[in-house]
Amino acid sequence: MSNIVFKGQEYLVMIGLIFIAVGLIKDNMLFNSLFYYIKQTVKSNKALVVILSAIGGILPISGRVTVSAGMLDTIAPKKGENGRENYGIIDYLSTHHYYMWSPLEKTVLIPMAAFSLTWLGLLNILWPLLAVSVLLIFGYIYFYIKDSDVVVTPILEFNFKLSEIIRNVVPMVAAILAVINGLNPIWSFGLLVFYYCFLTKTWDYKKLVSYINWEVIIIVGLIIIFGNYVKTYDSFITDYIKQSVFDITTLSGLILVSFIAFTSAFILGSSSKFAALAVILTQLFGIEYFLWFFALEFAGYLLSPAHKCVAIGKTYFNTPLVKYITVLGIWALLIIFTAGVVVFVF
Repeated sequence: MSNIVFKGQEYLVMIGLIFIAVGLIKDNMLFNSLFYYIKQTVKSNKALVVILSAIGGILPISGRVTVSAGMLDTIAPKKGENGRENYGIIDYLSTHHYYMWSPLEKTVLIPMAAFSLTWLGLLNILWPLLAVSVLLIFGYIYFYIKDSDVVVTPILEFNFKLSEIIRNVVPMVAAILAVINGLNPIWSFGLLVFYYCFLTKTWDYKKLVSYINWEVIIIVGLIIIFGNYVKTYDSFITDYIKQSVFDITTLSGLILVSFIAFTSAFILGSSSKFAALAVILTQLFGIEYFLWFFALEFAGYLLSPAHKCVAIGKTYFNTPLVKYITVLGIWALLIIFTAGVVVFVF
C-alpha cells in the first residue's frame, strides 16, 4: 500500500521549487530588462509583435495573459483605430501554446510526473499539436497584422544593462537546459531557487512557501497515487473497461469517452484540471491515447466560457467575441484533427 502512495512523489518537490523560482522572478521583476531591451532594439514592427507576444506568453507567472496584453497594448493602435482588435487574438494565441511544451507549465509538469517522462519524452508525444499551433499563430500574424497597424511607443527613460540579463535571466535558461539534458530537476531547480534567494536576499521561509500553488501539488500527488493504483491492478481495470460502455476500442466507446473528455474541460475551464483529466484518462486507457485525450481536453479548455483569458483580451483590445470563437474554433479543430490522424491512422 505504501508503494502506491509514495512512489513517484519526488516530482512534487520539483514542482514546488519551480513555483518558488517563478514567485521570486515575479515579485522582483527580474525579467524586465530583457523586455525593454528587445522593445528598444527590434526594427521591424511585425517582428516586434512576434517577439513581444512570445515573451509575454512565456513569462513564468500566473495571469500572464494580462502581462502579455499590457506589453502588446504599448505598440497596438489606439482605441477606436483599425487593427487594434487583432491584438486580442495575438495575445490569446501567444499565451496558450506554451501549455504544450514549456517545462514551467502545470500542463507539462503534471503528465511528466504522472508518466515518469523526461521533458523531451513528453515533447516527443505532443510535438504534432505544437507544430500546427505555431503554424496557426504565425499565419495569423502574417496575414492579419499589417506593419501600419503597429505603433511603437518610444520609451523616454531607458536604462538597459546586459549584466542584468546575464544575472537574472540566464540562470533560468541554464536550469531548464540542464533538465532537458538529463540533470535531476530537483538539483537543477533547487540550485536556481537558492541563487534567486541569494540574488534577491529573500530568505523568509514563510514567504517562499507562499509562492507554492498547493492546489496543483495536491492534484499531482493524487494523480500519482491514482496512476500507481492503476498500475498495480492493471489487468482487473482493463478487463472491466473492455466489458463496459467505455471500451475505447469500439466506436461507441470512443465517442462516449471523447465526449466526456472534451465536455469536462469545456465546463471546468482550468489548465491544471484539463491536464489532470487527460492524465487520468490516459492511465485508464493507455499511453497510446494520451495525445488524443490531451488534444480533446485542450480544445475544450480553449473554448470554455469559464476561461477568463477571452474576457481579458476583449477588455484590452475590444476584440469581437465572434472573432475569438472563429479563431479558437479553428485552432481546436486543427489540434483534434491532428491528434486523430496521429493516434488512429499512423
